[in-house]
Amino acid sequence: MTIKELKEYKARLYNSLSRDLAEFEKNFLFISTGTLAFSITFIKDIVKIETAIYLQLLFTSWGFITLATGIMMFTFIRSAYASDKLWFAVDTFQIQQNKFNDADTITQAEATTIKSQTNTILKSSKVILRRLRYLAIACFILGLIFFGYFTGVNIYQENQKSPNKKKNGLIINFNSKTKQFNINDIKFTIKDSSIIIQ
Repeated sequence: MTIKELKEYKARLYNSLSRDLAEFEKNFLFISTGTLAFSITFIKDIVKIETAIYLQLLFTSWGFITLATGIMMFTFIRSAYASDKLWFAVDTFQIQQNKFNDADTITQAEATTIKSQTNTILKSSKVILRRLRYLAIACFILGLIFFGYFTGVNIYQENQKSPNKKKNGLIINFNSKTKQFNINDIKFTIKDSSIIIQ
């Protein structure tokens, strides 16, 4: 193996560690911040905060989504750290062997040593990064569950405030005890054989 091949190997290790993670992280951050923005719009425009119930569900969902975003950002930093660690291991090997020219060769035993070192770093880094990704995904899903429950409860509550709402905007309420029914602001009272409109 030549030093040139070792450098190519080092570049492949770096790409192997960061390739799949970079796109995943970008998409995840895009989705999680979009979800936070949607939830803020939801509480601002659809369900007013003054009338919302179970606000702790909303705050819990925001906490989980924010935590997921933070974990994913930490994953990105951890990935960069692991890549640097791989580069450092290869560079340290080159310094110890005093081989820097592309044409310099290394023995089979030396190649096995450096590949063993880098594979150990790569394997442990991938395990840690995978766990961090799973943790971020779990937090995000929990945030979605809490937000979904908050949304469902509050939309249901909004619909219960005016259960007899018709598509044309009429609200009809009937009280069987007083024999009164209301259509929007008009009150109808039934007495014997007459209807009183107020």
